Amino acid sequence: MTRSRAAATLLFALFVPFGAISAEEAPRPVVSEIVTGSAMTARLFPGVIAATVETPLAFQTAGRIATRPVDLGDSVAAGTVLATLDQVTLAEDVAAAEAGLSAARAEADFAAQSRARAEELHRRGVAPKATLEAAQAKDLSARAAVEAAEADLSRAQDAARYGTLTAPAAGIVSRILAEPGTVVSPGTPVLRLATAAGREAVIDVPDEVLAVLPEAAPFSIAARYEDALVTEGRLRLIEPVADPSTRAHRLRITLADEGRGLRLGALVSARLELPQATLLTLPRAAIWGTQAQPMVWRLDPERRARATAVSLGQQIGPRVVIRSGLAEGDEVAIRGIHSLTEGQQLGARVDP
Repeated sequence: MTRSRAAATLLFALFVPFGAISAEEAPRPVVSEIVTGSAMTARLFPGVIAATVETPLAFQTAGRIATRPVDLGDSVAAGTVLATLDQVTLAEDVAAAEAGLSAARAEADFAAQSRARAEELHRRGVAPKATLEAAQAKDLSARAAVEAAEADLSRAQDAARYGTLTAPAAGIVSRILAEPGTVVSPGTPVLRLATAAGREAVIDVPDEVLAVLPEAAPFSIAARYEDALVTEGRLRLIEPVADPSTRAHRLRITLADEGRGLRLGALVSARLELPQATLLTLPRAAIWGTQAQPMVWRLDPERRARATAVSLGQQIGPRVVIRSGLAEGDEVAIRGIHSLTEGQQLGARVDP
């Protein structure tokens, strides 16, 4: 009886296809994320009023600073004396250069007379040619010394003339970089002048704010004092390098009416005026495709993988902003994305 049953089982296995008795392979589970929009809650940022144009000023010559009649925050008109170099030293340099030029000219006159005598003696056959050549070389050397002395005098006179630093335009002294008694070289900044070309608000914002800022983003700028003045502003510039300590980016905001009524250095509050500022983000590891056309695997209602083109924005740490291509509530595969195929049936969702 046992042998008969074993033979029947073997016979059945030979005639029935193997795939008909194997259980259907279950769809693979997927590690995915539901896309949600996180609202940007940070809209109010502290800032300060700065000049649109701030110019460092320096002497065109070397010397020791004798006076600096202006202080930090002073308003100056065009042509106002901002600093002077030690005039006594400069005058001594001019006198020394004049004396050097006089001595060089005297040497040149003597060398010219010596050459003339040597030429006449050589013509008469009294002096050898070597003596003539030595006199000619000395004459040429003396002439070159005169030219060098003239250049030294011109340089000393220029230094004396450039010993006074004046304001090129009306403005406010925004920073002092050198004190009286300091020896400066040409081009060393002595102070900074904030010109009257305009004023702007300067604020620092984190990466998540930077990711949603449109071009010329609108701001409301309010001064932090009683009866505070409120003015409108537009984003002018995002400085490309973040602060290494805070990881914040500096924004420069152009003010309406050139910021009239807001003094330089005043503390302000800048409010971002966007009707809606939400972020759709995904892990950077969920993105595949090319740099020109990034893609993600979105799951359709039947839980099949669908290749979906997206547009990327700012990267915020390990995540990246999705500007278009997805909507809130979409499910996106974030693991094993390189082993998926179009239309592949996927199983239950697994949290990362």
